[in-house]
Amino acid sequence: RAFGNRPPAQAQMMLRTLALLAAVAAASAAVQPRAGARAPGMSAMRPVVLRAAPRLSEGTAQEQEVGEDGLTDKQREIQRLRDAEVFMTKDTGRYECRTCAYVYDPENGDGLMAKPGTSFDDLPQTWTCPQCQSPKPFFESQMLTIAGFADNQSYGFGGNSMTEGQKSNIIFGGLFVGFLLLMSGYLLT
Repeated sequence: RAFGNRPPAQAQMMLRTLALLAAVAAASAAVQPRAGARAPGMSAMRPVVLRAAPRLSEGTAQEQEVGEDGLTDKQREIQRLRDAEVFMTKDTGRYECRTCAYVYDPENGDGLMAKPGTSFDDLPQTWTCPQCQSPKPFFESQMLTIAGFADNQSYGFGGNSMTEGQKSNIIFGGLFVGFLLLMSGYLLT
């Protein structure tokens, strides 16, 4: 009776829509917790806000055009920059055995054949790992990766070629010296 003089197909569609809305309301009521009730370990639930997708402007629509390689202009630029990423590496002078992970440090030597201060290159070809007896070619140089791109290492006052530890020592050392100067000001009075 509520549908009045509507055609039967339209009335049936409205009934389906109402039934669907009732099912969604029942399902959301079953999912939502009672006021103040929370599952163990769960924080308060936040409502989800649905927003319409932003419209593309003319400039954005042109950027979205896909080229022959299947990439947009923006994706091609990102790929070009990723390919240009070359991080600076620095040789530590230490070598690691690929078999047993023994690390040869020239400052310490190996305690057997190599005396402290002997670089890995100066060791004879017959030298073997003190732990697993692997030959010298089984050792791999330990490299230290320095933050920043290799192209940028020549800029600045030399801070670009410092390791993370060296930069931390300078920063925290400077803070400590500043703290000592501040405290020494109090001692003057």
